[in-house]
Amino acid sequence: MREKPFRDYLVSRGFEEAVIDQQVDAVQKIEAQLKSQVQGWSLEDLNHCTGQELVDGMIDRGENTMENLLALVRYAKVIDNRGLFVAIFQMLDGYEVMDNLYKKLGDVVGEDLRDGVFENLPLPPLGLSRYEKAQYTAEIMARMEEIFGISTTRDLLQDSLRDLPDEYYPEERSDFYKVCEGDMDRYLIFRGKKLVDLLRGYQERDELFFGQEITDDVIAFVSNDPEIGGGVREGNLIYQTKIPYNAQAYLAETDPVKKRYHYCHCPWAKESIRKERVTVSPTFCQCSAGFVKRPFEVIFGQTLQADVLESVLQGDEVCRFAIHLPEEME
Repeated sequence: MREKPFRDYLVSRGFEEAVIDQQVDAVQKIEAQLKSQVQGWSLEDLNHCTGQELVDGMIDRGENTMENLLALVRYAKVIDNRGLFVAIFQMLDGYEVMDNLYKKLGDVVGEDLRDGVFENLPLPPLGLSRYEKAQYTAEIMARMEEIFGISTTRDLLQDSLRDLPDEYYPEERSDFYKVCEGDMDRYLIFRGKKLVDLLRGYQERDELFFGQEITDDVIAFVSNDPEIGGGVREGNLIYQTKIPYNAQAYLAETDPVKKRYHYCHCPWAKESIRKERVTVSPTFCQCSAGFVKRPFEVIFGQTLQADVLESVLQGDEVCRFAIHLPEEME
């Protein structure tokens, strides 16, 4: 284990000494377990696939804690093992979705109906593979649509299943009200430029942006589509298109199925795009609409409506949404 660089990184991130010791100890134990299984291997030898195998073993042993996976993804960053980093990052991305759905159904429709949806489907363990996540989501969505219907299921998902507290958007209100003086069109342009500048920063530092490499082609692609960067307003609606999850692969791909796969952000559904035996209902994309509208809800301090106009899960080339602004913004 490369302990000193790892400790230095954790110190630079402001972690307390006790947390640093815990993170180092976690990585040491994970690597020791790996060496006991494959002689001579270290975490530097793992890639995306073997990273999943590593975590599968941790699940079996009950070691798939949030602390252990965070230690693993941070160490992967320090040793610049991008295959392992992306594998663990994808496990952590949206990990809370099914737990939040379970709680929300209990609160909104009651525990009896909630238990009917989740019958014989215990909540998934942290670190579950993407294929198994898609299988799980497909079954949950089929049950929800059968019990509640498509329209009510969509309503249950409309505010997203991610944890999205206001603290995740510390600059949205000041950017809108102070920098852009409450001018929505001006704000959307500012927001788009801010994203492009952010991407350029990741490219210059040679860092991954939410698990993806940023190239000149990716920056040009985002810069040339104002719906991706900040959104485009028409009357009371803001139209927004998501940046592909792996934009570099998306731009290079010609096969329509693989192209949609590289576009999809959802760790709970994307494997169904390339697996014919698994079908996740596109109604699940309402969760993504809830994610997209969240910054605007923070700005206005109220719940907004967002519609799914296009989604790769239903066969479109992109995921595109319409966010309804408050009436006073018309």
